[in-house]
Amino acid sequence: MKPLYLTLVTILLGCLSYQSVQAQIDPNSVPAVGTLVRITMTDGSVYLGEIISQEMGTIRLKTTNLGTLQVPTVNIERIEDISADRMRKGKYWFENPSYNRYFLGQSAQPLRKGEGYYQNIWVFFNSAHYGITRNISIGGGFEFLSTFGAQTPIFFLSTKAGFPIGDKFSAGATLRYLNMADLGGKDNIDTDLAGGVFLGTAQFTYGTSDHNMTAGIGYGVAGKEAAERPVFTISGQTRVGQRFGLLTENYIIPANGVEAIFIYGMRFMGERISFDLVFLNHPEIAKVIFIGIPMIDFVFKFGK
Repeated sequence: MKPLYLTLVTILLGCLSYQSVQAQIDPNSVPAVGTLVRITMTDGSVYLGEIISQEMGTIRLKTTNLGTLQVPTVNIERIEDISADRMRKGKYWFENPSYNRYFLGQSAQPLRKGEGYYQNIWVFFNSAHYGITRNISIGGGFEFLSTFGAQTPIFFLSTKAGFPIGDKFSAGATLRYLNMADLGGKDNIDTDLAGGVFLGTAQFTYGTSDHNMTAGIGYGVAGKEAAERPVFTISGQTRVGQRFGLLTENYIIPANGVEAIFIYGMRFMGERISFDLVFLNHPEIAKVIFIGIPMIDFVFKFGK
């Protein structure tokens, strides 16, 4: 009976082991044979290659520099399909972590559901945006210094809807509310701004996550007064290297002639972070600082 008992225990342990393997990675979620994938292991190591076969608890992966590997599914944290445009000269280019944002503004491309980012500008300005559905995102932020001494510090709230139209076109609309700090008390704040400012913007974007341009038009309402003229925006970004890109964001205000604010600079990126060094310029600023006022931000992408 003892050998039979040991046999039954072995079979039971084997079944439990098999169930734990299957619980880690759903077999139905493993891409088909011949698919190029990127596998992230629980220990942080990453493998890039083509799936040769999938057997019980193991994926055979043909890599470009490590040969053929036997990858236990129990140790896989995430497995992703890799599209052909992510491979450049045999090197993997991760997705642009700031594909749908420029510096201050966004493109019409929506955040995915469960995806978000935190942005910090010059330490004092903090904001976060999050995709609640595949087409709608919400956001908000505040200015740190105004939290000292102001009865109501500067903050903003926003909601955005974005919809892909074809492969490279997207259309979107953003509504923002911005309050104004009453640093000297409510009696000293401009009555036109006492109720805050509402900004509505419509955007149209053409391009991909690495290279895109956006044109937009927006109106503002301060208190009970609506702006007489719209504000036009023209923005764009292009990725010129695996970890490097260029961006520009421009605002044209047709009031008292034509006023224009220009933002341009460079972006350094990792898989979940990006760092922007840009310059904010205006004809009056250029008289004093030819290249404009330097500005920096740090962005961390979170979620899916």
